[in-house]
Amino acid sequence: MRWILTDCERLVTSPDLQDEPEPGKKRFRVSCAAVCRTDAKLWKEGHRDLVLPRVPGHEMVVLDEKKGRFAVWPGNRCGGCKFCQNHQDTLCDKMEISGFHQDGGFSDFVDLNPENLIPVPEGLSSPLACFAEPLGCAIHALAKMNLKAQASLLVMGGGPLGMMIAWAALFTGLRPIVIEKNEQKIRRIAPFLEHTGISCGQRSPAIDFDAVITACSDPSAFHEGLTRIEKGGCFSFFSGLGKTPSLSTDFINLIHYKELTLTGSYGCAKRDMERAIELIARDPQAVSYLVESSSGPDRLPEILETVIKGDSLKHIIDFNLHKEKKTMTEQTLPFIAPPENGNDLKTIKARSEIARVTVGRLEAVGQSLFPNARKKMDFKTKPLGALGKLEDAAIQMSLIQEDLNPRIDRKNIFVFAGDHGVAAEGVSAFPSEVTAQMVLNFLNGGAAINVLCRHHGIDIHVVDMGVQKELPPHKDLISKKIGKGTKNFAHGPAMSLEEAIQGIENGMSVFLAEWEKSPIHIVGLGEMGIANTTSATAIICALTGIAPREATGRGTGIDDKSWGHKVKVIEKALDFHQACGKSGLDILTRLGGFEIAGIVGAILAAASKKTAVVLDGVISTAAGLIAWIIAPEIRGYLFSGHRSVEIAQKSALERMGLSPLVDLDMRLGEGTGAALAIDIIDAACRIMREMASFEEAGVSNNK
Repeated sequence: MRWILTDCERLVTSPDLQDEPEPGKKRFRVSCAAVCRTDAKLWKEGHRDLVLPRVPGHEMVVLDEKKGRFAVWPGNRCGGCKFCQNHQDTLCDKMEISGFHQDGGFSDFVDLNPENLIPVPEGLSSPLACFAEPLGCAIHALAKMNLKAQASLLVMGGGPLGMMIAWAALFTGLRPIVIEKNEQKIRRIAPFLEHTGISCGQRSPAIDFDAVITACSDPSAFHEGLTRIEKGGCFSFFSGLGKTPSLSTDFINLIHYKELTLTGSYGCAKRDMERAIELIARDPQAVSYLVESSSGPDRLPEILETVIKGDSLKHIIDFNLHKEKKTMTEQTLPFIAPPENGNDLKTIKARSEIARVTVGRLEAVGQSLFPNARKKMDFKTKPLGALGKLEDAAIQMSLIQEDLNPRIDRKNIFVFAGDHGVAAEGVSAFPSEVTAQMVLNFLNGGAAINVLCRHHGIDIHVVDMGVQKELPPHKDLISKKIGKGTKNFAHGPAMSLEEAIQGIENGMSVFLAEWEKSPIHIVGLGEMGIANTTSATAIICALTGIAPREATGRGTGIDDKSWGHKVKVIEKALDFHQACGKSGLDILTRLGGFEIAGIVGAILAAASKKTAVVLDGVISTAAGLIAWIIAPEIRGYLFSGHRSVEIAQKSALERMGLSPLVDLDMRLGEGTGAALAIDIIDAACRIMREMASFEEAGVSNNK
């Protein structure tokens, strides 16, 4: 589909591009494009830079022939004028912009200069990467204001762009406050405000701000901003004004009397978008709260009607939603509000007293400490963001522990073990007997997980949830056996509802019993069970919609023929159970394993004790996805330990908005990735506690 604007308010569709790209450009498939209010205004009113006929859309993510994903800087600079030579790309004398002078992203395909592409990191979904352009514009505007750290900033307007400005301001060490007159809009952005700790109201008690920036086109906001600014402050004229017959000179003269610095900002440079991608990848959950909808391209006309009213958040046009199949790199949203699963919790609590008490203590991680935690990290003796994911981990631990000096004194790993009936389908390179043999290896201290736990000072316990063979007693073995393996889910449910709830209850009791001995500050969750990658992949396919052929990995190292057979087993099982979009508890019952049920319970129990949880590979990630769907409050306690080569894990992590800390091409399981990540998170906490600030070290800070 290809939408072409032929005249004011006139959009028509046409076939996909047929001609070859012009010299210097390549053709790319559009994954998704965000609808900006500028798009809606040029559709309704035209624009000074618009050349008709034109395909609009300048906030897009595209795919190349290898399905690599890229955000697109929409500018096309000449490279030779004085502005380009002076790195002022937005002022280029011959600037042409995709969606205005050249065809943009409201199309299946678009021709672009490859130099304009910005890689989208793994773990960040394409729809959220569309925010790179508006966030880049916010970053560009703030840079031009040249404000000192801790300067107070008033943002006039609480739409998606105002939120982007305030959010970017937080990352640069400023103190933003947002004024939004529309009470309904404040309610819509409330989850974003709560997550980020940004203050927003219909009015602000403060008057004298160091800087003001306009993020709406209302002339009254322009006037009010001038009255709220301190003498010698900076006023950024960011959003253009709506058509107005005149501006009050009484207000304009305040620029003169207050000796204000006035800056203008229009668009962004590629470097601003590169920085924006980095920020979005650090906290994709925050950006997800600004998504109003994700729709197929056929809804574009009605979305433009909605956007022009200015009341909604960001709408995403997903060009994969009108295709028969979606590939894994073309997922929609990484952080989708989970389905209403009150019935899951009701069922679990009604049948388990320990679950009733445990779930009753669950609270989402609070965000009120975020601005102070961000500030503390930003003022360490380093460039902003220089420690990457270590900074994010330290801040998350501060929020979990509600302490700006987070610490990890006790680290635990639980390896949950169980056999799977689906192994009878020949989906693994190893027989089921290997499960018990490997458990004995764990207990004898000879496995990789034992080595890593000894190295990093982590306590380890093995939990028998359903190993076929009876295991001898051992001080590090916890027996919670439900049965000798699950049933073959290719022919029926893997377990009964009672068994699934007992598995969750057992996982809770294992964690809580150990926590009562001494509080656990961080826990890693590993597993052992032949054929459990088949179970985990089926679960993730059912809960995310990804196709088995795209999600299925090699597990224990099967060959191509065995891989194809494994795919068919999962496809037939999903078809048999019609297991798509059902509740987390239902999917666990149909496709899960006893060890997966135990991990679900351990996650819920750990979150109830405000303990950080580190997921390992694809199996524990599948359990994490089920736990998140059952109780969304757990999200803030979760870390993804490592990026597994098992493909399904990526889809599950994107659904939950998680990004792995470690990528070593591992596919071992056992909790090995979690053990490595626990040490990294411990190091992050030490940085938060022990690393000096610029002031403490007597180092000049030019931020």
